[in-house]
Amino acid sequence: MSRVVRAWHALHRLPRRRRWPLKAGFFLLALLLVLYPRVWLLPVTIARMADTNTVIDPTEPRLAPLESQVRASLPDQPELAVVRRRVEQIVYQHIPYAFDWETWGVMSFLPTTAEVLDRRRADCEGRAVVAASLLRRLGYQAWLVADLKHMWVVARDPATDTAQELMSPGEGTKSVVATPEGTRIAFDLGLLANLGRGLSFGVAVFPLLRELIIVAALALVTLQPRSSVRRRGVGVALLLASLFLLRAGHDPTTGVATHPVWTWLGLSALGVGWLTLAVRGEASRSLPAPSGSPAADGGRPD
Repeated sequence: MSRVVRAWHALHRLPRRRRWPLKAGFFLLALLLVLYPRVWLLPVTIARMADTNTVIDPTEPRLAPLESQVRASLPDQPELAVVRRRVEQIVYQHIPYAFDWETWGVMSFLPTTAEVLDRRRADCEGRAVVAASLLRRLGYQAWLVADLKHMWVVARDPATDTAQELMSPGEGTKSVVATPEGTRIAFDLGLLANLGRGLSFGVAVFPLLRELIIVAALALVTLQPRSSVRRRGVGVALLLASLFLLRAGHDPTTGVATHPVWTWLGLSALGVGWLTLAVRGEASRSLPAPSGSPAADGGRPD
């Protein structure tokens, strides 16, 4: 432990231009390992999101029993509305919902049809993949869409040449839409709104222990080695309070800000807590500055 403390103090004797990149690198590494401990799944997910059609496979043999169940309950020449309702029922029945960190150990993962059927459980992404594969197996055009919080399916009705949505269509604008040429991402104000909705949902439902590790990493790279114990305690307490306020401000089943005041209080506590740890107080400025640090460093973020 003493070596760690000495190394931490040595870090703060470095000039800011060298110190901050090291701190940022440490925090980003901690963030990556918390969100994606199986780091190899991150590039796989990114590649698949670039073309979500690659995860849809109507030829998967294990879809045959599901197809039989759908067809057995359909009338002759059914309308797409009838088919999609039955497909939803079958997928929900055979693929129980589970978050990606429960199934794959990571924050988010886009599985193939075969991978979902291997695990026999999935979140909205995996269920949508199976539903789209099943619809294509039944002869319909189907593709994936997402609003960054939720993924669902759009199918085209050949009789009317209109599109219908299934698998609980999301409330946000379609920021990610698959096409025959690949996946299109809409960079607009809707994307920013969806990022906020997705982040709100993620904070509300992500495992608390993992979030506490992120808070600890943020506090570790921010607090000053010569600040007072009281200042450190207040800063850390505000960071913890911000986490619990953000979690409490949203409905974990929908991600909707049911208590927006708590959400704003949580964001405010996060900012104030970070500044409390990052900005040197009067007590630390009264101490001699470490060698290599300019005297004017006091009173500014470390």
